[in-house]
Amino acid sequence: MKKLLLILIIGASFGQSSCERDDICAETTPTTPLLIIEFYDVNNPTLLKAPNNLTISTIVNEEVNEVLTLVNLESIEIPLRTNDELTTYSFSINTAEDDEEEANTDVLNFTYTVTDEFVNKACGFRVVYDDLQNTNDPLQDGAWIQNIDIENSTVNDQTEAHISIFH
Repeated sequence: MKKLLLILIIGASFGQSSCERDDICAETTPTTPLLIIEFYDVNNPTLLKAPNNLTISTIVNEEVNEVLTLVNLESIEIPLRTNDELTTYSFSINTAEDDEEEANTDVLNFTYTVTDEFVNKACGFRVVYDDLQNTNDPLQDGAWIQNIDIENSTVNDQTEAHISIFH
């Protein structure tokens, strides 16, 4: 009798702890989007053109934190900070080890307004970035980025490019 009672109690506790449909965040649910940047040829603005040996570094409080080395990519997706309204990246080209003296760095500052958006009970909140703007500091080595166009000043999905960089 005690075994049967114990089995019933254990079975009831498993039944109470099962997940419901709204307890799981589906993979198709929109989350905080990444910033999509496409690179174009400045001489032929409709032609996508990958920068030569591109390296991107995050800069927080004037310190380099994370380095991403990207080779021959015409489009990239990078995160914006969710706890601040400024994200700074250094974009360096010609960074292959044998081309160190040819390296050229531009520092891009992205400013925006952070808006928390409730998705649902399972997924919680996501961040949407509004009023996206940028500034470019080419440092002493000169600008390799010739022009930057903001295609979409609201970053709320990852379906199209938000920024076009012409080089």
